[in-house]
Amino acid sequence: MVIITMGAQYINNTTEWLSYASWTWEVLRRNPDYMSYYKSLKNKGLETRFIENETPLIIASQGYPTAKKAGLLFPADPELDAGLGQAMWHPDAMKSAVRFHVLPRHEIDRRDKPIQLSKFPARQTHFLDANGTYHIRLLGKNFWFQMQCDGLPEIDPNAYIGFENNRVGDYQKRLKTQGQIYGIYDGSIPLDSKLHVPARLASHQKAMIAYDIQESGGALSTIVSAFFEAELVVKNTDDFKDYDHHAKNALKRAKAYIYGDYLEILDKQ
Repeated sequence: MVIITMGAQYINNTTEWLSYASWTWEVLRRNPDYMSYYKSLKNKGLETRFIENETPLIIASQGYPTAKKAGLLFPADPELDAGLGQAMWHPDAMKSAVRFHVLPRHEIDRRDKPIQLSKFPARQTHFLDANGTYHIRLLGKNFWFQMQCDGLPEIDPNAYIGFENNRVGDYQKRLKTQGQIYGIYDGSIPLDSKLHVPARLASHQKAMIAYDIQESGGALSTIVSAFFEAELVVKNTDDFKDYDHHAKNALKRAKAYIYGDYLEILDKQ
């Protein structure tokens, strides 16, 4: 995490949540149009309950066409990053989202190694939309998985689940995600494995840091100092060098992400 102090202003850029889905949220939550939309909602129509292990269950009483247009299932607070907030992508935007079903207890055969939700090593967020579809987000340091099940009004946190392959399109992407979910669950994929992580992660990080500092009135030199602090740029102590070009390039990338088609980032997951 990088925190730069400018008077009473703190620029906070979270670098822990590394997946494409997390970085897409980092971009969207800085988009002025999205921030204005969120602030304009007088009654968000969302109720939050907590189920076992303090897992949030968010229940919607209405649909959110503007949030869906932004790629989200429901409006999420742009003040919060992926680790602290509850942003969840709409399956139309996050094509790696998979479908699941709850296994009846009399059909559970532990030799098949079914997944028990309460034992999955990730932060969970549950969401029930107004159409009766139940969504679950599984969030780890280097992964962000989403699942959905139609016609499921509630779920036992200790339930066992299985996956389905009845969605049209992106079959290979969803099949790969299913394998990764199983791998994280049974330990065959280490928890610190980097799944769905941008190859140019440092570039993403620099872009968001630069944007935050500029929005708070910081100069290019402040941005460069932040890069040095985060060890995103190596300082050459032997020769004088102008590092402002790092800051300028990062700002160009940030604006291209925030004001462009940010969902292109998500589509790589």
